[in-house]
Amino acid sequence: MPSPGLTFPVPLPRAGQQRAWWRLPASFTGLACAILSACQQHDGPVLVIAADNAAAHQLESDLRLLAGPEGGLEILGFPDWETLPYDRFSPHPDIVNRRLSTLATLPGLQRGAVVVPVATLMQRLPPRSHVIGSRFDVRTGQRLDLDAEKRRLESAGYRNVPQVHDPGDFAVRGG
Repeated sequence: MPSPGLTFPVPLPRAGQQRAWWRLPASFTGLACAILSACQQHDGPVLVIAADNAAAHQLESDLRLLAGPEGGLEILGFPDWETLPYDRFSPHPDIVNRRLSTLATLPGLQRGAVVVPVATLMQRLPPRSHVIGSRFDVRTGQRLDLDAEKRRLESAGYRNVPQVHDPGDFAVRGG
């Protein structure tokens, strides 16, 4: 909640309202989003739309800094693919990983902010059921059927390699 001495130049929106701020200094936009995300009057995540990927990365890092590690607010980035539809190469595996991680986290997000470049909002997304149904968690001590897990990972696009070097690779060791 903003401190009593803090005067805000524009009224904060209530839950369900939309608000757009234009021509603000970059640091003020991050502060405004952090305050907005922290407000007790607003339940649910805040969608923060940035002009481009660079602005989204800067805003995401500002929000993380302003929210602090113990702030209890989750700041999620949803980066652009950084490829064009007719490119002959795939997006970088780190980008794919961040996008899938954000999509998997969104259904359970109670409070926080999701930072998205405006161009990314115009792209189609997989259905929620596909993202939730295709994810998996592996815990220490859990027993796995290695052959079944290997087939499942390969069908999901992972590469079975002798030694893992990149996101999207997996290696099987032991029994």
